[in-house]
Amino acid sequence: MHLYNAWLPPPVAEATKKEKESFASVVSYVKSSWRPDDPESVYSTLKWVSVIDVFLKAKSEVSLEDVGALVETGLELFYTSHDKLYAQVRWGNILVKLLNKYRKKLSLKVQWRPFYDTLIHTHFSRNTGPEGWRLRQRHFETVTSLVRSCRRFFPPGSASEIWSEFISLLENPWHNSAFEGAGFLRLFLPTNLDNQEFFSHDWIKKSIDQWDSIPNCQFWNSQWAAVIARVVKNYNFIDLECFLPDLFTRYLNLFEVYLLKPGSSAQEHFEKLVNLLEQYYHPSNGGRWTYSLERFLYYLVYTFQKRLQHEQQNTDNRIQPELCLGRSERTSFVNVILKLIDRGQYSKNEHLSETVAAATSILSYVEPSLVLPLLASRFHMALETMTATHQLKTAVTSVAFSGRSLFLTSLSASSVKLDDLDGAGVFIDLLMISLSNALLGMDANDPPKTLATMQLIGSIFSNMATLEDNSDELPFMSTIHFSEWLDEFFCRLFSLLLHLEPSSVLNEGLHSSATSGTFLVEDGPYYFCMLEILLGRLSMPLYNQALKKISKFIRTNILPGAVAEVGLLCCACVHSNPEEAAIHLIEPMLLSVISSLKGTPVTGFGGREILDVSVLTKEKPTLSPALETAIDYQLKILSVAINYGGPALLRYRDQFKEAIASAFDSPSWKVNGAGDHVLRSLLGSLILYYPIDQYKCISCHPDATALEEWISTKDYSSDEQLMGPSWHVPSDEEVQFANELLNLHFQSALDDLLRICQTKMHSDSGNEKEHLKVTLLRIDSSLQGVLSCLPDFSLSSKNKMVD
Repeated sequence: MHLYNAWLPPPVAEATKKEKESFASVVSYVKSSWRPDDPESVYSTLKWVSVIDVFLKAKSEVSLEDVGALVETGLELFYTSHDKLYAQVRWGNILVKLLNKYRKKLSLKVQWRPFYDTLIHTHFSRNTGPEGWRLRQRHFETVTSLVRSCRRFFPPGSASEIWSEFISLLENPWHNSAFEGAGFLRLFLPTNLDNQEFFSHDWIKKSIDQWDSIPNCQFWNSQWAAVIARVVKNYNFIDLECFLPDLFTRYLNLFEVYLLKPGSSAQEHFEKLVNLLEQYYHPSNGGRWTYSLERFLYYLVYTFQKRLQHEQQNTDNRIQPELCLGRSERTSFVNVILKLIDRGQYSKNEHLSETVAAATSILSYVEPSLVLPLLASRFHMALETMTATHQLKTAVTSVAFSGRSLFLTSLSASSVKLDDLDGAGVFIDLLMISLSNALLGMDANDPPKTLATMQLIGSIFSNMATLEDNSDELPFMSTIHFSEWLDEFFCRLFSLLLHLEPSSVLNEGLHSSATSGTFLVEDGPYYFCMLEILLGRLSMPLYNQALKKISKFIRTNILPGAVAEVGLLCCACVHSNPEEAAIHLIEPMLLSVISSLKGTPVTGFGGREILDVSVLTKEKPTLSPALETAIDYQLKILSVAINYGGPALLRYRDQFKEAIASAFDSPSWKVNGAGDHVLRSLLGSLILYYPIDQYKCISCHPDATALEEWISTKDYSSDEQLMGPSWHVPSDEEVQFANELLNLHFQSALDDLLRICQTKMHSDSGNEKEHLKVTLLRIDSSLQGVLSCLPDFSLSSKNKMVD
């Protein structure tokens, strides 16, 4: 079972065991829907394509025999559906997904020529057909993607056939046919194990000679570079040493490198290439080439990481030990990449600077002794120039990306001989200083620095098992008193919230959801993630300390410009400890809402009792703007706070019913909409599955008791101990309360709707419109709250409308 499915709520995880049988049924339905003697029957199979896609997205455990049978049937469907471009696009796309996911587990033999015939017939002949250009373009992309996915399944001899088929087109390099032939060679030529005998030393020489026949043509260069790159990647038995000078010359304009091995001159050529490109990574050197530089750096580091991973695991023993990179090769590569990182760190291009931070993180695990000192020096330099916001933001982001590596390096060094290792002390100081100075980075007037700071705090605390005072497990714990740090953190956070300004004017009415529009919620997830991680990792004394401060802040401030931000702060508290947070946060807010609504004018549309229309007047009652704003704010904060309340909310069932009904009874549409938010959040909190204790430490790293172990495997064996999350699974009492709410605001609202429409109970059209609006709002709120948990409707005979 895939790890994601093993982590599902227990009832759902149990249900996934039936998916193998369900998938087998789908395969049989596809086969029975399609009849080879009736080409039009392909359309009856299309309804199953989206179902197959769901199985793929759900990471279902299915039988490989069924997958193989489905792929073979799908390919046959594809081949025979001539001139049915839409059907070929649908089946081609799902086949690509199936082949890419199960490519290493399937044993198929796929012929290349039917794909070539399809391309020629549809796109390289004068077959115009009735289809529009958009469908034809999608069809072309689908066929080429399908060829790329099927290449690994081409049978022995295919490479020789394909080369013989298209090499004649390359005789005259200045004729259009040469470019067509190069494109077909790049697309079809397989580099799988069945065809490895074709790719010899002589073939490489012929290919380079062909490449040399046309100088400085971008299309020509990209075709041959792609072909040779695939050969280099898949066949490590070919000695490429004598070709390196020619390849290096060709690759200079293409940014395609990866030929490193012990004793090779590739490293020397690689250094020359980096020396040539280094100046283009300089922050002042932006231009159209920046994207290529960013992708070049990304793929260099990513491919290097994957190669090291494969060499260390070497599960199939296919990698020859003498070709594995040693310490000197790793060090040389990292040193060269650091030149690009050093230049690109402060790039004005956001994508490049973030890629630099990610590359720094990856390489810090490979060679921490080379990467982390650079990281530390840049961070200290940025602190010395606090006014240079751009530098500080980038330096803080880099430390956040490399937080785990800093912890592991500090701990492993301290476990050996801390006194003898100056480097370990530097890294410990860096963690301590970054945590201390992080509080200074929270500034309402500087969004990038604030978000980077929150990312850093989240990164540091996500590694630590528990946050508590007087801990000796981490070397720098003794120098930081978390109770004092926590007090200062909340002082800074509350000041930030008080000075936030929405980036756009709030919409009035129902659709002004519980979002405020400030950079904390619009520009990334760091704010809420930081709060969840921090509050989830606090020891009980520190959590209570934080809860008291948050509760006092909520009671004494009304911040309509920071509804989502304050609500998410309460939500993180509730998620960490629903029982305690309910006492200190939810109960006071509920009582405050009920008190504020008591004595205000009512419309009678809230569904608490049968409405007497005779008491309604043409003059609509109103709330004062100040009271309306305060009630709207309190209800929306409450709606965000209770998202993960679950069973802790049951003790306040009467207060919730009173608050929601009073909100729907209010003459203010803003308050009605805020009541809608509370009802849908309450229903979801009671009956939906969601993780609880999500940010509690699962287990500690075996080599460092103060660090949480990170889980990276994707496959889960039933023999292993499952370290998945705990889930909120609705109890009978929660379901009962949810049904009460549905009776009050769904069943009752449906009856009200029927009565309004049948009896024409309102003489005033304005009152009728308002009554309909609130009634439909209650229905919509109920449906949105329970989502798919609502059972299928059954017609009621009491209304005499069964027919």
